Amino acid sequence: MTTFDVSCVGFAVLDILGRPVTAIPEGGRADFIEEIRMTVAGTAAATAMDCAILGLRTRMVSSVGNDDIGDFLISKMQSYGMDTAMMSRDPGNQTSSTILPVRPNGERPALHVRGSATTFTLVPEQYADALDAKIVHLGGTGLLWAFDGQPSVNFLKAAKAAGRTTTFDLIQANPETVEKVLPLLPYIDYFIPSIEEAEEMAGTSGPEATARWFRERGVRNAILTLGGDGVYADPEDGVPFTLPAHDIEVVDTTGCGDSFTAGIIIGLSKGWDLRRCARFASAVAAQVAMGLGSDGKLGSFEDTLHAMETLPLKELTDA
Repeated sequence: MTTFDVSCVGFAVLDILGRPVTAIPEGGRADFIEEIRMTVAGTAAATAMDCAILGLRTRMVSSVGNDDIGDFLISKMQSYGMDTAMMSRDPGNQTSSTILPVRPNGERPALHVRGSATTFTLVPEQYADALDAKIVHLGGTGLLWAFDGQPSVNFLKAAKAAGRTTTFDLIQANPETVEKVLPLLPYIDYFIPSIEEAEEMAGTSGPEATARWFRERGVRNAILTLGGDGVYADPEDGVPFTLPAHDIEVVDTTGCGDSFTAGIIIGLSKGWDLRRCARFASAVAAQVAMGLGSDGKLGSFEDTLHAMETLPLKELTDA
């Protein structure tokens, strides 16, 4: 019996977002925008936050600096009901942070300080507490310098030995990232990257070939987010399928992939099949995209179920 529904391990960052930004003012001049927010973010922390909002007992496992930003992140996590007992402090680095000037179409270039994410790691003596959940999510490979590579392999191997369901996402993937990811693949039950990152690593083109590439190397279920084109899934059981995205007015795409992962985790925790998990995850991501930051307009589990059934869908493309 586990204490938590999900344990999210890895990348945690503070996002400072402003919208809409069309240009950076010249010199020392000022411009005026509609909205600024600070949010919990990161491939592990944003997923954890959205899981907590949607009702799961959630543990967050990461590192922040011994600074005001770290204080804010931990306090904000706790306000969502997240367990932060395994949030460590790194006095030698500031908390990982990003400034995001969000464009009118929802795109967001980033200015990032790597900070405390680079020194986060776990030792075997900490595994039992970090694995005290039915589902274990590892997020942020690529920016977790101390935890990438063999430490992540050891951790996911321990997760599978303990009988946990594992989900995985990474960040800022490129062709070099694949060397860090390949040894992890046999221990990943649900691999949930964006199509762009997955293609970069696999050197393939198109969701079918890309998902197949990862499945052939050990991933049990490959789920590729396609942005406005929806999602493509190549499951361990059953045939591959594509689902369309919801037809919404996009405010900000920050955290959409992380929130999609949270939706998959919610569905898995309820024993749904993968198609229903992906439908729910698409509704989670749509609600996030309709607001600013990694939680956007995300509401309760019941609200999200309603959104899944009522938000309009785009026409399915050939993507």
